Amino acid sequence: MPRIHRKTELGRQALSTRQPPLPRAVRNLLVLIDGRRGDAELLEMLGHVDVDDASFAQLRELGLVEIAQQDEAPPDARDAMPGEPPGAPPGAPAAAPQERRAGMFERLGQGVRRALQAPQESPREVSAGLAEIIRCAALADAELFVWLETRVEALRERDPESVAHVVRRVPELRAGIEADDRRLRRAVPLLSYGTRLGGVVESLAGYGEYLHGEALALGMCLASTLGEDAGLQSRSSAVRLRDLLMRAGLPTRLPRAPSARWLQWLPVDRPGPQGMLDLILLEDIARPQPRRVAPSAVLDALDRIGALSA
Repeated sequence: MPRIHRKTELGRQALSTRQPPLPRAVRNLLVLIDGRRGDAELLEMLGHVDVDDASFAQLRELGLVEIAQQDEAPPDARDAMPGEPPGAPPGAPAAAPQERRAGMFERLGQGVRRALQAPQESPREVSAGLAEIIRCAALADAELFVWLETRVEALRERDPESVAHVVRRVPELRAGIEADDRRLRRAVPLLSYGTRLGGVVESLAGYGEYLHGEALALGMCLASTLGEDAGLQSRSSAVRLRDLLMRAGLPTRLPRAPSARWLQWLPVDRPGPQGMLDLILLEDIARPQPRRVAPSAVLDALDRIGALSA
């Protein structure tokens, strides 16, 4: 059963006052801690860069977070179906929706078939779940990406044959990506593609505005724009990605905010003008490349797509 942390009142105050001062990576971790997501999931969202189990211990020692009691963990942490209270009898009415429910593919390989077939998943949640499938294909399987281009509508309608195909293929694909990361000792894991920038969008908009998969899709959209601007990803390749995300029912237009707010949340590796972002961008479908990107380049990309406000 995953360990889950939640902010204390002191932790919520620390985000407003910025006291005590925290390293940016640890502060980003504190922002993400919500009493719902497990520690491993949070570390994955941050790409495991400059944060680990010791970071949770540091926040506990400062009194900024605490371990949530097990009986206060979210239903899915106790193997309940999404939207169903633990211990509810079969056929009981679904509970009121939570402020932010995990997407149905957010934990691929851990009951994905059950999540996919859960009747209470809304069309929006189905679309949010497709973001993880699209990401895995964009990173490592050009053939699956082409298949998705022809079958994405069927997946949105939960066509049994299409569902069976991704349930078999995607967990294998993701496991292979993670194994390659370990074998090649990649400093920036491939599965941070879209996640780091998506986390910026979630922080900027406020949690609950986007489902995790929706924020991931927006992170991939921004990454494709950065790839184009850097001369790495071709226009046609970037358009293919954004078109597939749109056809999956996912948002592709980033929220507008002042440049200062974007800069506030960008996961740079160090404070000050020398700070850079370590990102995964695409050279083409199934051809990922690690790149160091300056915050100014991100602002230029955001300006070009109309995501900067006065």
